[in-house]
Amino acid sequence: MKVRDVPPGRLLSVEPQTSLAQVAKRMRGDDTDSVAVMSEGRLLGIITERDLVRAIADGIDPQLTKADVVMSADPATVSDDEEVAVVAVKMMTLGIRHLPVVDADGLPVGLISARDLVAVLERGKG
Repeated sequence: MKVRDVPPGRLLSVEPQTSLAQVAKRMRGDDTDSVAVMSEGRLLGIITERDLVRAIADGIDPQLTKADVVMSADPATVSDDEEVAVVAVKMMTLGIRHLPVVDADGLPVGLISARDLVAVLERGKG
C-alpha cells in the first residue's frame, strides 16, 4: 500500500514568526498534535506537542518565543509514492510520529501520522 492510498491528514501551518502561544492555540483549536512552519509555500520545519512540552519545560516564554526557534528544521518528508511499510520504518528509525507528505516539487500536501498507519493496519486485519 502506498501513502497515496492513506487519506493524508490536513497540514496545519504557521509562519516562522508566530509565537509559540499562538501555535499552541491553533493546534488546540484544530485538535491536531503538530503544525508545519512554512514561508512562501515552502516547508521550513515542524512543531509537535512534544516540542512544545520540551520548550515549556526548558523555561522559554511562549508569548515571546517564535515558532522558528523551537521547530525541527528541515523535517524528514515522504512522497505519496512511498510504501506505507517503508514510512512506518522511517518513523521508527527517526523516533518521530508525524511526516509531512510532499508532492513531486517538494511542496507539502498533507501529513501522515503513526496513528494513520495504525488505522491502515487495523483495516487490513478485517
